[in-house]
Amino acid sequence: MPVAERVTSALTGGRASRLGERTVVLVAMASTLPIFWLGYGTDLDVAAVLRAGERIREGGYEPSRTPGVPVFEAVVAILDPVGGHLAVNLATVAAFLAAVVGSARLVRALGRPNGDLVALAFLACPTALIAGTSTADFMYALAFFVWGALAHLRSRHVTAGVLLGLSVGARSSTALVVAAFLLADAWPRERRQLGIKTALIAVPLGVLLYVPAWLAYDRTLGFLDQTNGWHGLANNLGRFAYKNYAVAGIIAVIVLLTAVPVLVRSLARWGTDPLVRFGALGFASTQALFLVVPWKLAHLLPSLLLLLFWLSATEWNRRPRLWLLVGALAVNGVVALRPLVPNDPDASRSASFQPAITVGYLVNDIRCRARFMDEPPRLESEAWPCTLEPLRGPSDPPPPAEGPDGPDPG
Repeated sequence: MPVAERVTSALTGGRASRLGERTVVLVAMASTLPIFWLGYGTDLDVAAVLRAGERIREGGYEPSRTPGVPVFEAVVAILDPVGGHLAVNLATVAAFLAAVVGSARLVRALGRPNGDLVALAFLACPTALIAGTSTADFMYALAFFVWGALAHLRSRHVTAGVLLGLSVGARSSTALVVAAFLLADAWPRERRQLGIKTALIAVPLGVLLYVPAWLAYDRTLGFLDQTNGWHGLANNLGRFAYKNYAVAGIIAVIVLLTAVPVLVRSLARWGTDPLVRFGALGFASTQALFLVVPWKLAHLLPSLLLLLFWLSATEWNRRPRLWLLVGALAVNGVVALRPLVPNDPDASRSASFQPAITVGYLVNDIRCRARFMDEPPRLESEAWPCTLEPLRGPSDPPPPAEGPDGPDPG
């Protein structure tokens, strides 16, 4: 047995028993409930989502950003007047718990062990914990997806189609994950009819949920326009690689590199293993999208979950290794290695090598949330640069106010 496995096995007492769902839920609650009350969160789009919710309550609709996140915006429209950030974030925590439990069940439903640790690894990622306790849409999309996938595997195509359609309505890019799952499941001829039935419900519903955005843009496809995320192959590759690294952290990257040969070998079972097909297809498509638009770290959460699903379909799926990965991902929330500092945050063309040990992503986000929780959400808030400090270095203070004779020195 490799040294790492012997150490981890010793730390876990050599037990191979599966954690019960109740235990996983309790761990998730213990991780999230101390955080969710710290304001709406540090996400860049909070103010825009709140405005979209207000517009819905007024009887109209304008996407918070193109193409919109209509399911989540509707949740905010309902809950924000009731309990503000407490109500909205508590709903996000519930979606996070549903995604975690559903992920464990999906691994088991596809015939693999250790779904509990796969779910725990996702939970341990600081980016997931931050998104799962904030006014953000990522967990809604993933929760609807995993439970829709479970319904599909149980041949409940109506329920599956509705849930998968809602997952796309919660976040449009989830369409890639839905497509990867349905294609992977429908690979054998005997599964294709069920896949078509589910798709015939999911696709129209997903499209229908974006009709209000289409109407808001004067019945044009302008609602599909996105901020340009492509700045050249070298620039995008650099941001793509650095942000993938940031989500995992240096220790988890080393752990995951040991799984690369196993993942490659698993492709030989493409024709016989639906979980290999789903994990590989979904991971490749979500990574390709992030290469084109390498924006927020949280945009990589579907990729992380799909990579974990893919790992669970290989011989790497052993409890000592998974416990090691859980710990490695968790460490990134407490302490992180920042190797680079970008030359121009939010518009970087290069970066300088300035390695530094910093506070981890989760601890830093909690610090930033506590600092800015009483500030009304706004696009220009310093909360966003603050939460990115482990990624790109200390945020610059706001410029001094301009007086009649130049900058105000006070």
